[in-house]
Amino acid sequence: MNISQLRPASQLAQRFGVKSILYGGPGTGKTPLTNTAPRPVLCAAEPGLLSMRGSSVPTFEAYTVPKLEEFWQWLFTSAEAKNYDTVAIDSVSQVAEIYLTKYLHENKDGRKAYGELSRKVMEIANALYYLPQKHIYLIAKQGTDDGGIKKRPWLPGQDLNVKIPHLYDEILHIGNVQIVGIPKPVLAIRTKDSFDVVARDRSGMLEEFEEPHIGRLFEKCMK
Repeated sequence: MNISQLRPASQLAQRFGVKSILYGGPGTGKTPLTNTAPRPVLCAAEPGLLSMRGSSVPTFEAYTVPKLEEFWQWLFTSAEAKNYDTVAIDSVSQVAEIYLTKYLHENKDGRKAYGELSRKVMEIANALYYLPQKHIYLIAKQGTDDGGIKKRPWLPGQDLNVKIPHLYDEILHIGNVQIVGIPKPVLAIRTKDSFDVVARDRSGMLEEFEEPHIGRLFEKCMK
Protein backbone atom coordinates (compact mmCIF):
# COMPACT_ATOMS: atom_id res chain seq x y z
CA MET A 1 0.00 0.00 0.00
CA ASN A 2 1.08 3.58 -0.64
CA ILE A 3 -0.51 6.97 -0.06
CA SER A 4 -1.72 7.24 -3.66
CA GLN A 5 -4.20 4.43 -2.90
CA LEU A 6 -6.00 6.48 -0.24
CA ARG A 7 -9.35 8.01 -1.19
CA PRO A 8 -11.79 10.31 0.65
CA ALA A 9 -14.43 8.22 2.45
CA SER A 10 -17.16 10.25 0.71
CA GLN A 11 -15.79 9.14 -2.65
CA LEU A 12 -16.03 5.49 -1.65
CA ALA A 13 -19.62 5.97 -0.46
CA GLN A 14 -20.54 7.45 -3.84
CA ARG A 15 -18.86 4.54 -5.58
CA PHE A 16 -20.78 1.80 -3.78
CA GLY A 17 -24.24 3.37 -3.49
CA VAL A 18 -26.95 2.58 -0.93
CA LYS A 19 -27.33 -1.03 0.20
CA SER A 20 -30.79 -1.48 1.73
CA ILE A 21 -33.30 -4.01 3.00
CA LEU A 22 -36.97 -3.08 3.22
CA TYR A 23 -39.55 -5.28 4.91
CA GLY A 24 -43.17 -5.02 5.96
CA GLY A 25 -46.47 -6.84 6.03
CA PRO A 26 -48.36 -8.04 2.95
CA GLY A 27 -49.95 -5.29 0.87
CA THR A 28 -47.73 -2.46 2.11
CA GLY A 29 -46.37 -1.71 -1.37
CA LYS A 30 -42.86 -3.11 -1.09
CA THR A 31 -42.67 -4.32 -4.68
CA PRO A 32 -44.26 -1.26 -6.36
CA LEU A 33 -41.69 0.94 -4.60
CA THR A 34 -39.24 -0.45 -7.15
CA ASN A 35 -40.88 1.98 -9.59
CA THR A 36 -39.51 4.90 -7.56
CA ALA A 37 -35.88 3.67 -7.53
CA PRO A 38 -33.21 5.14 -9.85
CA ARG A 39 -33.03 3.15 -13.12
CA PRO A 40 -34.07 -0.17 -11.55
CA VAL A 41 -33.90 -3.76 -12.70
CA LEU A 42 -36.00 -6.28 -10.78
CA CYS A 43 -35.36 -9.95 -10.06
CA ALA A 44 -38.75 -11.46 -9.17
CA ALA A 45 -38.38 -14.64 -7.13
CA GLU A 46 -42.04 -14.58 -6.04
CA PRO A 47 -44.74 -15.28 -8.64
CA GLY A 48 -47.65 -12.89 -8.91
CA LEU A 49 -46.74 -9.35 -9.90
CA LEU A 50 -50.24 -7.91 -10.01
CA SER A 51 -49.09 -4.93 -7.96
CA MET A 52 -46.70 -4.06 -10.82
CA ARG A 53 -49.34 -3.91 -13.52
CA GLY A 54 -48.62 -0.93 -15.72
CA SER A 55 -44.99 -0.82 -14.61
CA SER A 56 -42.17 -0.54 -17.16
CA VAL A 57 -39.42 -1.76 -14.79
CA PRO A 58 -37.30 -4.42 -16.58
CA THR A 59 -38.04 -7.65 -14.69
CA PHE A 60 -36.50 -11.13 -14.75
CA GLU A 61 -38.55 -14.04 -13.38
CA ALA A 62 -36.42 -16.37 -11.24
CA TYR A 63 -38.53 -18.96 -9.45
CA THR A 64 -35.94 -21.77 -9.57
CA VAL A 65 -32.27 -22.17 -8.67
CA PRO A 66 -31.13 -22.30 -12.35
CA LYS A 67 -33.00 -19.06 -13.08
CA LEU A 68 -31.52 -17.36 -10.02
CA GLU A 69 -28.05 -18.46 -11.08
CA GLU A 70 -28.73 -17.11 -14.55
CA PHE A 71 -29.66 -13.71 -13.09
CA TRP A 72 -26.55 -13.54 -10.84
CA GLN A 73 -24.33 -14.42 -13.80
CA TRP A 74 -25.89 -11.66 -15.90
CA LEU A 75 -25.78 -9.11 -13.08
CA PHE A 76 -22.15 -9.66 -12.06
CA THR A 77 -20.57 -10.22 -15.48
CA SER A 78 -22.56 -8.65 -18.30
CA ALA A 79 -22.07 -5.22 -19.84
CA GLU A 80 -25.88 -4.89 -20.04
CA ALA A 81 -26.17 -4.77 -16.24
CA LYS A 82 -24.23 -1.49 -16.27
CA ASN A 83 -27.34 0.19 -17.71
CA TYR A 84 -29.11 -0.01 -14.33
CA ASP A 85 -28.47 1.97 -11.15
CA THR A 86 -30.64 -0.07 -8.76
CA VAL A 87 -30.88 -3.84 -8.35
CA ALA A 88 -34.15 -4.88 -6.69
CA ILE A 89 -34.69 -8.43 -5.38
CA ASP A 90 -38.25 -9.51 -4.60
CA SER A 91 -37.75 -11.07 -2.25
CA VAL A 92 -34.50 -12.09 -0.58
CA SER A 93 -36.64 -14.21 1.76
CA GLN A 94 -38.03 -16.18 -1.19
CA VAL A 95 -34.58 -16.47 -2.78
CA ALA A 96 -33.38 -18.14 0.42
CA GLU A 97 -36.39 -20.48 0.46
CA ILE A 98 -35.73 -21.53 -3.14
CA TYR A 99 -32.16 -22.49 -2.28
CA LEU A 100 -33.29 -24.16 0.96
CA THR A 101 -35.63 -26.46 -0.99
CA LYS A 102 -32.68 -27.53 -3.14
CA TYR A 103 -30.37 -28.20 -0.19
CA LEU A 104 -33.01 -30.09 1.81
CA HIS A 105 -33.57 -32.31 -1.23
CA GLU A 106 -29.83 -33.00 -1.52
CA ASN A 107 -29.08 -33.55 2.18
CA LYS A 108 -30.66 -35.99 4.62
CA ASP A 109 -29.10 -33.99 7.45
CA GLY A 110 -31.20 -30.84 7.88
CA ARG A 111 -28.36 -29.08 9.71
CA LYS A 112 -26.10 -29.51 6.71
CA ALA A 113 -28.82 -28.17 4.43
CA TYR A 114 -29.20 -25.04 6.54
CA GLY A 115 -25.42 -24.67 6.63
CA GLU A 116 -25.32 -24.80 2.83
CA LEU A 117 -28.16 -22.30 2.72
CA SER A 118 -26.33 -19.83 4.96
CA ARG A 119 -23.13 -20.13 2.94
CA LYS A 120 -24.85 -19.62 -0.42
CA VAL A 121 -27.15 -16.75 0.53
CA MET A 122 -24.36 -14.90 2.35
CA GLU A 123 -22.18 -15.31 -0.74
CA ILE A 124 -24.92 -13.62 -2.77
CA ALA A 125 -25.61 -10.96 -0.13
CA ASN A 126 -21.91 -10.04 0.03
CA ALA A 127 -21.57 -9.92 -3.74
CA LEU A 128 -24.55 -7.56 -3.94
CA TYR A 129 -23.27 -5.44 -1.07
CA TYR A 130 -19.88 -4.89 -2.69
CA LEU A 131 -21.27 -4.39 -6.19
CA PRO A 132 -19.90 -0.98 -7.29
CA GLN A 133 -21.99 1.72 -8.93
CA LYS A 134 -25.24 0.10 -7.78
CA HIS A 135 -27.94 0.74 -5.22
CA ILE A 136 -29.30 -2.51 -3.77
CA TYR A 137 -32.96 -2.79 -2.78
CA LEU A 138 -33.63 -6.12 -1.07
CA ILE A 139 -37.28 -6.74 -0.28
CA ALA A 140 -37.84 -9.09 2.65
CA LYS A 141 -40.79 -10.73 4.32
CA GLN A 142 -41.69 -9.61 7.82
CA GLY A 143 -41.07 -11.76 10.86
CA THR A 144 -40.74 -11.20 14.60
CA ASP A 145 -38.09 -11.88 17.23
CA ASP A 146 -38.25 -14.95 19.46
CA GLY A 147 -40.58 -13.13 21.82
CA GLY A 148 -42.97 -12.38 18.97
CA ILE A 149 -42.92 -8.68 19.77
CA LYS A 150 -40.29 -6.93 17.65
CA LYS A 151 -40.77 -6.92 13.87
CA ARG A 152 -37.71 -7.71 11.75
CA PRO A 153 -36.75 -8.92 8.27
CA TRP A 154 -37.42 -12.66 7.96
CA LEU A 155 -35.26 -15.33 6.33
CA PRO A 156 -35.21 -19.10 6.86
CA GLY A 157 -32.70 -20.37 9.40
CA GLN A 158 -31.04 -18.65 12.35
CA ASP A 159 -27.79 -17.45 10.77
CA LEU A 160 -29.29 -15.38 7.95
CA ASN A 161 -31.62 -13.47 10.27
CA VAL A 162 -28.54 -12.14 12.07
CA LYS A 163 -25.91 -11.91 9.34
CA ILE A 164 -27.79 -10.17 6.52
CA PRO A 165 -29.30 -7.32 8.60
CA HIS A 166 -25.88 -6.84 10.22
CA LEU A 167 -24.24 -6.48 6.79
CA TYR A 168 -26.61 -4.00 5.13
CA ASP A 169 -26.53 -0.24 5.80
CA GLU A 170 -30.22 0.62 5.68
CA ILE A 171 -32.76 -1.62 7.42
CA LEU A 172 -36.14 -0.12 6.61
CA HIS A 173 -39.66 -1.00 7.72
CA ILE A 174 -42.78 0.07 5.82
CA GLY A 175 -46.20 0.24 7.42
CA ASN A 176 -48.96 2.52 8.63
CA VAL A 177 -47.77 4.80 11.45
CA GLN A 178 -49.25 7.56 13.56
CA ILE A 179 -47.16 10.71 13.10
CA VAL A 180 -47.49 13.70 15.41
CA GLY A 181 -49.49 16.45 13.73
CA ILE A 182 -51.23 14.10 11.27
CA PRO A 183 -54.69 12.99 12.43
CA LYS A 184 -54.81 9.63 10.63
CA PRO A 185 -52.16 6.90 10.27
CA VAL A 186 -50.12 7.20 7.07
CA LEU A 187 -47.94 4.78 5.12
CA ALA A 188 -44.29 5.56 5.89
CA ILE A 189 -40.84 4.03 5.99
CA ARG A 190 -39.35 3.78 9.48
CA THR A 191 -35.56 4.20 9.55
CA LYS A 192 -34.85 4.16 13.30
CA ASP A 193 -35.08 1.27 15.75
CA SER A 194 -38.03 1.23 18.16
CA PHE A 195 -39.36 -1.07 20.87
CA ASP A 196 -41.35 -3.07 18.31
CA VAL A 197 -39.50 -2.55 15.00
CA VAL A 198 -35.94 -3.34 13.88
CA ALA A 199 -34.62 -0.50 11.69
CA ARG A 200 -31.29 1.25 11.08
CA ASP A 201 -29.90 4.19 9.11
CA ARG A 202 -26.11 4.09 8.89
CA SER A 203 -26.08 7.15 6.62
CA GLY A 204 -27.36 9.34 9.45
CA MET A 205 -29.20 11.44 6.86
CA LEU A 206 -32.75 10.13 7.23
CA GLU A 207 -35.64 11.24 9.40
CA GLU A 208 -37.26 8.67 11.66
CA PHE A 209 -40.10 8.41 9.15
CA GLU A 210 -39.62 8.91 5.42
CA GLU A 211 -42.13 9.02 2.59
CA PRO A 212 -42.46 5.74 0.68
CA HIS A 213 -40.22 6.73 -2.23
CA ILE A 214 -36.99 4.77 -2.67
CA GLY A 215 -35.39 7.23 -5.08
CA ARG A 216 -35.72 10.20 -2.71
CA LEU A 217 -34.59 8.09 0.23
CA PHE A 218 -31.45 6.97 -1.65
CA GLU A 219 -30.77 10.58 -2.65
CA LYS A 220 -30.87 11.70 0.99
CA CYS A 221 -28.57 8.86 2.05
CA MET A 222 -25.98 9.88 -0.55
CA LYS A 223 -25.78 13.56 0.45
